[in-house]
Amino acid sequence: WIPGLIRPFFLSAAPFGSGICFPATLARASVARSKMRAARAFQLANRLGHSFQPRFPPQAKRSAVHSNCVRFLCSNSGPKMKVGIVGSGPAGFYTARTLLKKFPGVEVDLLEMLPTPYGLVRYGVAPDHEDTRNVISEFDNVLSFPNCRFIGNVHVGRDVSLAELQSLYHAVVLSYGASADRDLGIPGEDLEGSFSARAFVNWYNGHPHYAGLKPDLQGGDTAVVVGNGNVAIDIARILLRSVDELRKTDLADYALEALAESKIRKVHIVGRRGPAQAAWTTAELREVTGMHGTRVVMRREELEMDAVDAQHVQATRALKRMVALLDQVQTKHEKADQDTSPLQRELNLRFLLSPTEIVESERKGHVGGMKMARNRLEGSADRRKAVPTGEEELLDCALVMRSVGYRSVPIEGLPFSTASHTVPHSAGGVLREGETVGGNRVAGLYVSGWLKRGPTGIIGSNIGDGQITATTIMQDWEDGNLDTKAKDGGAGLQALLKERGVMVVAKQGWKKIERIERERAESEGSGKPRRKLTSILSMLDAADAA
Repeated sequence: WIPGLIRPFFLSAAPFGSGICFPATLARASVARSKMRAARAFQLANRLGHSFQPRFPPQAKRSAVHSNCVRFLCSNSGPKMKVGIVGSGPAGFYTARTLLKKFPGVEVDLLEMLPTPYGLVRYGVAPDHEDTRNVISEFDNVLSFPNCRFIGNVHVGRDVSLAELQSLYHAVVLSYGASADRDLGIPGEDLEGSFSARAFVNWYNGHPHYAGLKPDLQGGDTAVVVGNGNVAIDIARILLRSVDELRKTDLADYALEALAESKIRKVHIVGRRGPAQAAWTTAELREVTGMHGTRVVMRREELEMDAVDAQHVQATRALKRMVALLDQVQTKHEKADQDTSPLQRELNLRFLLSPTEIVESERKGHVGGMKMARNRLEGSADRRKAVPTGEEELLDCALVMRSVGYRSVPIEGLPFSTASHTVPHSAGGVLREGETVGGNRVAGLYVSGWLKRGPTGIIGSNIGDGQITATTIMQDWEDGNLDTKAKDGGAGLQALLKERGVMVVAKQGWKKIERIERERAESEGSGKPRRKLTSILSMLDAADAA
């Protein structure tokens, strides 16, 4: 009965060379269990009269399941696949992790413009949300692979071209995110005191490119953040939270000093549509509306929903919880109106308002206020459109920050959609100019993260995204769609950068930066996790230290 049970699995397998590739059913079992069981299966098959000598020439057409066979049962005697990943944020790390775990022998290099890795996790996550940065331990595990390099302080497009990377690596993955901002497109947006939310977040997080922002936090008592998302809530929380609480975080030293002297006492978060369209999470909303010493102000008429929104909210569990929280906060605020106890700070959540102009103050060239048009909503639940009612409102303020989205920017030689600000792709493989999904791809060029799908989702959204791109790379290698000749990879890149006088920061250099930041915090005794170095020069000095 054993031959009768096993023989069909082997006979149904597609032949490769003079042997047979382990069939899909047994391959999945070997992946799910262990190398030992797979070896025993081979021994049993040989006893039954089958001779297995798996060989996989480059031209062989194999499935992803067959690739798992290679991983556990076959050695690759040909050249190693070398992959360069541009960008060391979540998208880059999750793509690298899949490759390193699923394709033994691959060499992966993470290229980063800054001397420090982690991207958005280091410079985008709010400093009072240190728990969110626990994901760094996963990224450190990736860097611990001996066949994974970190190559920091390298600007692709300036220090090395995309074409040069393509000549050095079998596969190049672009995962450098979205470094530009969407504008409001209204008059006065260029006034002093008007800037993007991303710039402000990078400033207080110690990003070396934004250390010189110097927002004027003493020019008035009111700030406006345009956009109803988590980033807007983060900014409001940092502006309104007590400095004593912020001292325990890794907020940049210069930002802590500026916030200690800040006169900002009121923050307005303004959205053009209603509460049902707000993009923040219930957890973020609960935290900011529950801050000690901060009064939350909303207007009942802006919380009212028409039949379309009301029905949509009732049918969407998460949205229903969020809107219920808004109602609870508003009810609490209405009762608190009778309480005369002084409150130091105020958060205003505003809806159905579109900015139309940023008004100049008496101080020439500075923000003095913002004109807004009141809206009503039209259209179906999934296509709600804000339509002006003709009413207007002027809100006095000293700062305006736009949090209305990011956009990616292209580099020379990269096919790019100026409409979506993303790279056209098919399962992560970059499409040639003018091609659509399923069309011809650029050999050896891939994309992941925001550059691939647009600036949406959370950190975890990059896990599946990276897996898809990594799987496409592995399949292309197995199918012979990539140049399998030996390439120089990271060693060749580092030699090229050395010739050009670029100081590269490797893993050891980054670890020195990290150690110095932690030692700086420990010597201060404030309990903060690190005191960040906030200039490229100080980082390079630390990386080069003995």
